[in-house]
Amino acid sequence: MEWRSLFSTLIFVSLFSTGLHAQSYRISYRMNHKPDSLAEEVKTKQMVLLIKDHESKFYSRDQYFNDSVVMKRQKAGEGFQKKYDYHFMVIKDSSRKKIQRFTVLLRDVFKISEKSPVFRWKIGTATGKIGEYNCQKATLTYSNRTWEAWFTPDIALQNGPYAFDGLPGLIVYMKDTGNNYEFSLTAIRKDEISDIHYLSAQPLEVMAKQLDKVQKDYYNDPYHEMKAGHVRVR
Repeated sequence: MEWRSLFSTLIFVSLFSTGLHAQSYRISYRMNHKPDSLAEEVKTKQMVLLIKDHESKFYSRDQYFNDSVVMKRQKAGEGFQKKYDYHFMVIKDSSRKKIQRFTVLLRDVFKISEKSPVFRWKIGTATGKIGEYNCQKATLTYSNRTWEAWFTPDIALQNGPYAFDGLPGLIVYMKDTGNNYEFSLTAIRKDEISDIHYLSAQPLEVMAKQLDKVQKDYYNDPYHEMKAGHVRVR
């Protein structure tokens, strides 16, 4: 590499790193997942990770675009159609070490607010290049699964898909060893983003034990709550 090219690269990395905390980011991931771990079917979902200062929001790309349109039309006093796709959505606050998780049953959205999990990453010596990013491998045991992640120290955002964070660089690729979940970074850009706290549906805030009971009741009889009039149909 010629010295002029190297110098330009170093300047870019320096400017990118020093501006990280002053910028908003929209990071796109492709998520492959098995709805049923015993089945072979794999579904693909396009996801977005919004980062602004110490907060971030991971949710579906469709919901991101719908929310952006809704907020613009609300300001303009125009009509709009809301979308509700909160499967796999989490909102993280690294400064308060809090996380909000969202679960959808029928057409109700449930929210649990709790302390952020402490991820005990084991950073290995293996390195490699994924796309244009220089990456390093890390492993983790979490939620009864073993995970493999590749992060890039070149982008000093200690964040990643779903609830995962805490590595010294952005997570570029991640999967569990059972091949039930796989996350691949597809794009990153500085952007004026939607309000991280904007929700087009009003969630029902519950405790973890309450949600466990609702989920058990739902799986035992998916339509019981609706028949009893306890589930609000919008």
